[in-house]
Amino acid sequence: MEAENFLDLLKQVVADGKISFYYYCDPTSPITALHHLEIPYPGELSPVDLPYRWHAEKPGEDLIDAVWDDDSHSWIENSDKSQPALIAKLQASNAAMQKKMENYEAAKIKGAQNNDKIVQALSGVQKGQAQTTAVLAQLVPMVQQLSKSVNTPDKPNAADETKKKEGAE
Repeated sequence: MEAENFLDLLKQVVADGKISFYYYCDPTSPITALHHLEIPYPGELSPVDLPYRWHAEKPGEDLIDAVWDDDSHSWIENSDKSQPALIAKLQASNAAMQKKMENYEAAKIKGAQNNDKIVQALSGVQKGQAQTTAVLAQLVPMVQQLSKSVNTPDKPNAADETKKKEGAE
């Protein structure tokens, strides 16, 4: 029975020359062809009579992979090669680069602060070395005087003289 109805309908469409095109959209399908499938239909359907995911509005020619957006009630781009998708990728890339630059600047400032601390510590060490050198400069003459007094006797001992005399005899 359905085949007879279809044939009757087909004959009527061919006789009238009236075929309407509707567009089926399954945005979750991995098959891209089902994202915006053109369906010829004999006659016209009112927007209320359209089956689920059928749309009377044709997708724009500028859309590469059109899918129906229920929020805006229009066709939108689904392809990652479209201009809006490329712009979104560039914006995301730009945001990532900005974050990296901020991190780099923060690390640079922290490194400079660490360098300042190292310079302060080194200058403290240099001051300590200078003070140590000054103290050593004062001690060297005293040590030299002490070593002279130990190495060169001021007066000969009487025992030393006696030994010299006995050894001479």
